[in-house]
Amino acid sequence: MINKRTYKVIVVFAIILLLFINTVTSAFAVSLDDIQSQISNQQANKSELKDELAGLRSEIEAQKQEDAKITAEMAELLEQKQEQASQYEQMLDDLDYIYEQIAQYYDSIKKAEEDYNAALQKFYTRARIMYRYTQYDSLRLFVEAEDIFEYANRDRLFSRMMENDRKALQELTVMKQDLENKKQIQEQLKVDAEKLIAEKEAVIESIKQKEEVIADKLEASRGALEILEEQEAAIEAESSRIESEIKKLQSEYEKQIQDQKQEQTQSSSGLIWPSRSSRRISSYYGMRLHPIYGYYRMHTGIDIGASHGTDIISSADGVVSSVIYNEGGYGWYIVVYHGNGISTLYAHCSKVIAQVGQQVRQGQVIALVGSTGASTGPHIHYEVRVDGKHTNPLDYVKP
Repeated sequence: MINKRTYKVIVVFAIILLLFINTVTSAFAVSLDDIQSQISNQQANKSELKDELAGLRSEIEAQKQEDAKITAEMAELLEQKQEQASQYEQMLDDLDYIYEQIAQYYDSIKKAEEDYNAALQKFYTRARIMYRYTQYDSLRLFVEAEDIFEYANRDRLFSRMMENDRKALQELTVMKQDLENKKQIQEQLKVDAEKLIAEKEAVIESIKQKEEVIADKLEASRGALEILEEQEAAIEAESSRIESEIKKLQSEYEKQIQDQKQEQTQSSSGLIWPSRSSRRISSYYGMRLHPIYGYYRMHTGIDIGASHGTDIISSADGVVSSVIYNEGGYGWYIVVYHGNGISTLYAHCSKVIAQVGQQVRQGQVIALVGSTGASTGPHIHYEVRVDGKHTNPLDYVKP
């Protein structure tokens, strides 16, 4: 019977033995794991930059459309401004004619006033004379007349004078009314001219204010576009740097493999389809309207519709270089490096079975189908990358 002391010794020895075995078996992979971890991190960074760049380019396109719209508004406004300026010049020419009419009315009013004053003075003189005769009536005229003929002449003369005075009074009334009408017309011409000028100047001032507003909008739009383009250039430069870093790390990885004489065989038949349960392609490689984000962006692989939990198999022999969870994109995904710069990526997994640094064989189950990350349903997002760059998987595999 084994006592407690002997049991403890056996347990300790077993633990030491296991640690030794793990250390020996993983010694060659430490540096490789470090390189693959760096590659994975850089690929994740590049993927994020790619998404950011796609969104930024959409913003640039939208900003360019806004800029074109504002530029069109400015062109239309400048055309209106030119048209209004031309009308203003024509109006000034028309005003010369109006002012000539005003001057003519002024001369006409002046003459009418002179005529009216002269006629009024004459009327007052006749009125004074007639006042003296108002004390005479027909009986008195008859009594003072020497004979019937003198009476008739006086009576006829008196009647004629009364009629002339009545006509003179009517003429004065007409002259006064005509004078008032001329003054009103002259005043209205002045008002119309001033109103016309004020309205036209108001329109021109309004256009000028709109021009200033649109010019500010255009300047702001050009500034925003310039900032976006600078950001685009910076992201592209960073993406290029990351791509160079990935190539450098992959080259170092290849060197480590050769130095440690680790064989990485590749299937003679090339890459195979990553699913045994489904051959249906639900989305192809290339530009597409993203089903979640709602704008056009590059689809860097193909989507294979498959049932949740079904097997995902490795397309060829290789080493697992990455196992990452990306919440806003791929969800759980695994990358297998097959040598010669070729990697395959399997995304939206419900579960990842293979581990980083693990050697896998062609057809080996490395993960299970799921819908993690930015996904609308269970499927395999499958990519083939050459030297870190995505390419059309259908150039390498067939359903």
